[in-house]
Amino acid sequence: MIEIILAIIAAAAIVGCFILYRRLDSKNTTADALREQSTRLQAESAALSTRISMLTEQLDIEKNRYATLGEDLAATRRELSAERENAAKLATSLRLIDEQREERERSMEQRFKNLANDILAQNSRDFKEQNEQRLSEILNPLRQNLDEFKKTVTDTYNSEARERFSLSERLRELVELNQAIGREAKELTGALKGNNQIQGDWGEMVLESILERSGLQKDVEYKVQVTTDSAGAALRNDEGRQLRPDVVVYYPDERCVIIDSKVSMTAFMEYTSTDDDRLRKAAGERHVKSVRAHIDELRGKRYQEFVGTSRLDFVMMFIPNEPAYIAAMRLDPALWQDAYEKRVLIVSPTHLVSALRLIEQLWVRDRQSRNAVEIAEEAGKMYDKFAAFVTDMERIEKAIESTRKAYGDAMTKLSQGRGNLLTRAQNLRKMGVKASKLISRTSTPDDTDPQDSDSEE
Repeated sequence: MIEIILAIIAAAAIVGCFILYRRLDSKNTTADALREQSTRLQAESAALSTRISMLTEQLDIEKNRYATLGEDLAATRRELSAERENAAKLATSLRLIDEQREERERSMEQRFKNLANDILAQNSRDFKEQNEQRLSEILNPLRQNLDEFKKTVTDTYNSEARERFSLSERLRELVELNQAIGREAKELTGALKGNNQIQGDWGEMVLESILERSGLQKDVEYKVQVTTDSAGAALRNDEGRQLRPDVVVYYPDERCVIIDSKVSMTAFMEYTSTDDDRLRKAAGERHVKSVRAHIDELRGKRYQEFVGTSRLDFVMMFIPNEPAYIAAMRLDPALWQDAYEKRVLIVSPTHLVSALRLIEQLWVRDRQSRNAVEIAEEAGKMYDKFAAFVTDMERIEKAIESTRKAYGDAMTKLSQGRGNLLTRAQNLRKMGVKASKLISRTSTPDDTDPQDSDSEE
């Protein structure tokens, strides 16, 4: 570079001399002017020499600096090469570390999923067992109630079928009973003749015998020789006289009917024992008169006004001797209607058995109705249990869905979402957090910020 500068200076000097020479030659300058010019040029040349010396020194300095910089550059290049080698090695190590980290994360995630699935499966099994146990606790009583309901319906149906089947048998028994009563009446004719007390006792005995065979429960569905009302007070009429009906038969609807036995045997036995038409006619008239007297007697006692709170508006007058009843009805066809108008219903053993049988059937129907009501109540309770069970199952279904959603959210926060807990834990380890163990499948974070996965990108 210095050689170039010197060449430039020399060329400039030559050009200057040439120009000066030309000027001197062309203008014929004087010697003084040339000397002055020469002196000036010499001064300029000296200045240039000084400048060249300074530049030369500066050039040497720059050469030294350049040499130093070259050495530094070589050293820097060597260091850069070494750093590149180190960076390559570090990159390889980091890649291996990342691969190992990813493998551990995948393994940890899989282990956690397996653990969660195991827990969910165990919870499902526990829930299934608890649900089956609860279902058994609910359904077993329900099944038992259904079996009892079925048995009740079957028993009721069979009972009604047996009752319908046995109706003809009962009627046959009633006919036989009536015939037996007739035979007993004939056998007792001699003993009863002329003794009103014995006749009355016999009539009450026949009445009670029919009641015992009627199927009605004594002291529940009928009572004999009633002397007190439902409050325990003595039965008395308006005149204060003691009342004592032979029998009070109760209906299921709390109504009742009064039955009083009346025997007219003396005139009837005379009527049946004579062949004399005149005597027979007179005995028949006395027999009818005796029956009418009993009707008027019952009418005067007015049992239906003092016995029971929901009694029927008539009294049954029971004639225990069927032939005596038939004879009275034949001798006086208006007798039954006249008695009915006086609120007295005349019944024979056959009629009474039929009436009591109807009342007994009313009680059977009432018991069946009460059973039906109880069955309906049980069915209502069973339906309520079913409704509560369905509500519980719907609540359980919602709880399962909520658990599944919570499980999904937890998995997202743990290992799937951005900024998940596993990634953050690994980052903490990279930043130098000391830990003696890796995260295990049984470890769970204590605190979870539901907004963490959304706050970091």
